[in-house]
Amino acid sequence: MHTVQIINSSDDLSGVQIVASERSAPSPEQLSVRMVKAAVHPSDLNYIRGDYRAGLEKLLWNYQESQPTFDAARQQPHPTMPCIPGGEGVGIVESCGSAVDSAQWLGKRVAVTAGPPNGTWQQYLNVLPQQAVALPDALPDEQAALMMINPLTALAMTRYILKAQPGDWLLMSAGASAVSKMVAALGRHYGFKTISIVRNRASADGNAGQLGDEVVISEEQDLARRVKEITAGRGVAMALDCVGGSTAEALIGCLTERGRALLYGTLDAPSFNLFSRNLMMTNATLSGFYLPGWLAAQSLQARNEALAELAKLSATGLLFSQVDAQYPLDQAVAAVKASTARGRTGKILLDFTG
Repeated sequence: MHTVQIINSSDDLSGVQIVASERSAPSPEQLSVRMVKAAVHPSDLNYIRGDYRAGLEKLLWNYQESQPTFDAARQQPHPTMPCIPGGEGVGIVESCGSAVDSAQWLGKRVAVTAGPPNGTWQQYLNVLPQQAVALPDALPDEQAALMMINPLTALAMTRYILKAQPGDWLLMSAGASAVSKMVAALGRHYGFKTISIVRNRASADGNAGQLGDEVVISEEQDLARRVKEITAGRGVAMALDCVGGSTAEALIGCLTERGRALLYGTLDAPSFNLFSRNLMMTNATLSGFYLPGWLAAQSLQARNEALAELAKLSATGLLFSQVDAQYPLDQAVAAVKASTARGRTGKILLDFTG
């Protein structure tokens, strides 16, 4: 079989290669999934460029350690090279380990979550049953391949962490991104109000109907002024930022008393200046969000409840993901380049069916 592997970290993607390798049998506890499609996400690029490793090396528990980990207990190491990227995808269960109920899984179409060192960018993937969700026939492969990471991120942040209530105002950067569009859809469904920040008028017009209840165009409008107008002078109860830099600074300044902001990405810059009194005088809270870490902290029951809610919402089309293009496995580098193109409005997929 063939896999996409990160041989070494590189900004120019030169470390990404297509590698022929032997297909491994599933362990007694695993499912063997023939992959149909896999998603290309910014998180994959973070592994390819070495951004995650650079960030982890700054954490206290990784100080002077040769192998950084994602957790203080040092149970989740950053993968060593070579490794296979890919956080999610869709496929067919072709075989089961001896300890798995084959009647429940064999032949089923499933959405899967994985990640380096053994991610979804390969023709066959072995996963534990808790990494797979059986899918309804009505859900297209393109949506199933994108069902886990972005939709679950939007759902977890708004419903499980911020616990957004009807009437609450939520401000979000990168308003035309997949996650932000899903947050806007969740707001319309559950009753909380959203404000989307977009870069320019073309982005606002091109994504009309998918953005928040209110839209702020950063190239034309002053964010603080518009948020003050929209919220009758009070500010927003919660905010989400995946951009960083000056955008994060401005967004945090829009929080109301006891407001909460979650940082979950660094599309523009990994750092920003924080005016401490923006938090002190409002008693506001600034936190980070990283989906694998959040999932690892959930009980099995809580995880299953979140996935059940996710599957139900996805089946209705509420958490729809626009797909811009699909690339065969041997064009993985081109797929990654396409995923970074400015102005792109949809997601990029790897297609294993060719």
